[in-house]
Amino acid sequence: MNKWIYTILIVGLLAISTSPVIARLLPLVPAAVIAFWRMTSASAMLWGYSSIRPQESITPKNIRLVLAAGFLLAMHFIFWFGALKLTSIANTTVLGIVAPAFTLLFERLWYNRKLSWITITALFIILVGGIIVQGDDLGSVDDTGLGNIMAILSAVFLGSVFLIGAKVRKTTPVITYTRMVYTVSAIVLLVSSIVLDNLLFGYTKNDYFWLFMLGLIPTLIGHTAFSYSVKFVSPTVIAAFPLGEPIIASYLAWLLFAERVPFYVVGGSLIIFIGLIILIINKQSE
Repeated sequence: MNKWIYTILIVGLLAISTSPVIARLLPLVPAAVIAFWRMTSASAMLWGYSSIRPQESITPKNIRLVLAAGFLLAMHFIFWFGALKLTSIANTTVLGIVAPAFTLLFERLWYNRKLSWITITALFIILVGGIIVQGDDLGSVDDTGLGNIMAILSAVFLGSVFLIGAKVRKTTPVITYTRMVYTVSAIVLLVSSIVLDNLLFGYTKNDYFWLFMLGLIPTLIGHTAFSYSVKFVSPTVIAAFPLGEPIIASYLAWLLFAERVPFYVVGGSLIIFIGLIILIINKQSE
């Protein structure tokens, strides 16, 4: 089973790595609207599949958890796509993968699990790497600095989603879980778009094509792959698996948009990767 799970995770990694590149092709579409159409198209496809092959319903005891997961996923996408509007693809993807650090902290708070000295050291290494990636924008709330902060906050929300998913997926099939989480997320994003006075319609056919592709590739394939795997692998490991996303996404950004990666971002990224790898190895050995 583990071999197939890691194969599924690799497919998920490749799928989610397309997300920042596709989003960069939507410069005139607000972050909340991008997230709304992404979740709407993904949930519509899952409900369409469910009409052909009926799925189980969410059990009453899991309804609150699914509602929370949908809300947190909506917040993740708002902040993540918002970060892409302000900072580089490299910064967004690097800072957005620190979710494992937050899943560990949440596990410590919620489940009262002790943190070993190795874990504490790894978290410190990740913190140092994050500070280096911020560079001259550390403490800034303008443009790039704000985008970097939003990317980190998006990781906080995503780490929370993984923790909830690990609990719900123990007794809930992946289609049942993801279609409800995506649907709740789409509703939250609809309300957010209305509150922010963002237009949901009136974009070009090309924009709607890429919005649909966001729902199909990184969401339906990518996020669903992680939601499926979280039943069999630790949520911290799941959250850490997208380590390759910054490399793949940054390469695509350089290839398609000539977006260069500053040296200090490369250095900070390597430090973050080292910290995350220590977390994964230590988690697996527990």
